[in-house]
Amino acid sequence: MNTSVMLDTGAATRLDRELFAWLGSSNSSNSSSSSAVGTADTFPYDSLLAHLRAVGKHFLAPELLERLAGCRELAGWEAGAEPSAAFLTRFLDVVLDKHDGRYDYQSYTALSLLRRPAAPEAADTERPDWEELRRHRDRTVLLLLADLIEFERAAADGCPTDPREMLPESGVLDKRQRLAVRVMEAAALRALAPGVVDPTAVAATPGRTPAGELAAAVLATATGQERLLLTASVQPVYVLHDEYLFLRVLQSFEATFTFMAGALDQAVRQLREARPGDAAIAVATVADVLKESLPLFSLLATMQPESFQIFREFTDGASAIQSEGYKTFESLCSRPGQARLDSAAFTSVPRVREAVLNGRPTVQGSWQELIAEHCPAEADRTSVLAAAQQLEAVHQRWKQTHYRLAVRMIGTRTGTGSTEGVPYLGAVIANRLFPAMAQQPTGVG
Repeated sequence: MNTSVMLDTGAATRLDRELFAWLGSSNSSNSSSSSAVGTADTFPYDSLLAHLRAVGKHFLAPELLERLAGCRELAGWEAGAEPSAAFLTRFLDVVLDKHDGRYDYQSYTALSLLRRPAAPEAADTERPDWEELRRHRDRTVLLLLADLIEFERAAADGCPTDPREMLPESGVLDKRQRLAVRVMEAAALRALAPGVVDPTAVAATPGRTPAGELAAAVLATATGQERLLLTASVQPVYVLHDEYLFLRVLQSFEATFTFMAGALDQAVRQLREARPGDAAIAVATVADVLKESLPLFSLLATMQPESFQIFREFTDGASAIQSEGYKTFESLCSRPGQARLDSAAFTSVPRVREAVLNGRPTVQGSWQELIAEHCPAEADRTSVLAAAQQLEAVHQRWKQTHYRLAVRMIGTRTGTGSTEGVPYLGAVIANRLFPAMAQQPTGVG
């Protein structure tokens, strides 16, 4: 396929005029907070994103990138005081990642836009509990996949939106909607009003909730800021339809990893407070949510390998091996061995690696300290070890499914971002989250 991009010069010219007008009106206004708020709120997001999706981020013109850098500089003056300006600055950071030489997995997936804003410094006791973290994860995944369903439905109805090249056949588009529903149903039962999803039907045959109705119910609850976030967080590098799916699946996994890491962090604190029963519930919930996310691999498997091979040419520098969320989850289970810490798996995430080297507590380590200092009740001992084994089993299934999908999509080629790819995924299947806890019986004699 010819990977040159045909530019719509008319649309590009209109966008340039809008940006020029935005900069001019901003520069002519006072730097007071009232005018700054209006300036950030009136930025032409829709026009910029429409152009970006029509040509691909990799192919944005140098002149446009310089103009956007000027917009970011202006927004940055108010970013510390105004949420709208702060969001605009983060958004333009993502748009300009290749221009700045900062392009990586975090910016490709727009994680700085999707993450919940950091809370002010707070005591450990004020950190969100796992139920609050799961609510945020459920909300995020529901929005992401509802948006994906709407995107695929438009294509199935003959009205595709950008990126629109190499459209799959209609049966594939329908299958994607059903698989998205399978991931959404458990979260929807927790997060949406009763009646939107039938729990009896889900228990009998998952994935049968009408996709359009479920997506509409989710998106009907979206705030204006959430709708902007959904639009702003899809910045494909090229013009192929399947990249939209790829981004939404990666983002859904990252929302899940963030929850998993937060819940395990709470489990660590509960074990250190001699509350093993509570810790077991948190670990078991992590296993349940990871299991609910497994159909994301089936959804990703509907991507056309030939499409993936084309757009991944422009993702060099961004690899899922750079996922801080996944490595944080892994390193909260038990301390990785030194060989793994020194491998690309952890040198690619220096902040996580530093936390491990600085002695961040883990579930396994905290459990070993607890049983050395106390004598947990048999029921607590059984529940903690059973939860750890449950998470271990789901995680092994997760890795094996990931490996099989990678074999299908990239075969013997290097992974995204010139990483080792399939051989790496095959090698890590043998790794365990809780190697020491696996050797302990679930009961006492």
